Amino acid sequence: MSPLNIFLIITLALLLTFAKSDLAANKEESLVNPTLTPTVTSTPTPTPTPPISQPSYFSIPKIQVTAPVISVGTDAYGKMELPSDINTVGWFEPGFKPGEKGNAVIAGHLDAATGAGAIFYNLGLLEPGDELYITDVTGKVSTFIVTNKQIFPFDQVPMDEVFGSSDAKRHNLITC
Repeated sequence: MSPLNIFLIITLALLLTFAKSDLAANKEESLVNPTLTPTVTSTPTPTPTPPISQPSYFSIPKIQVTAPVISVGTDAYGKMELPSDINTVGWFEPGFKPGEKGNAVIAGHLDAATGAGAIFYNLGLLEPGDELYITDVTGKVSTFIVTNKQIFPFDQVPMDEVFGSSDAKRHNLITC
């Protein structure tokens, strides 16, 4: 079967977890003066979660993938757009950013119209434990670990599982 006739979407569900630290409150108590006087209790200021920046560069060393990331949306039919350049990857901007809770999605072409391999041609070689890296517009590099690999016929993709919300920070790669 020709890759031009069959579309496969390969979803690699990647989970990224961050460690959290708790801040303890300091209490001051006065035992010297038994009269009713106000005591000052310090309350820790919550550390704000830094905003997640837009991805700008993508790499998977195991399969020699290095590519700029462009933002993509939906086409006239409501489907995720793909980059026009077969050597670029597209981040689904209406969805989640890589590193946010939810399913962030990056898509790339499997092959060219001629049948020659494109950016995600060797995506199927990835296995659980393999690493990929996303650099954001500020230069911060985030590491993601492959945890799962699934293949779906193009008309049976569980859209909510791939694009929907999640309590976990997931990163899905898709190709067609």
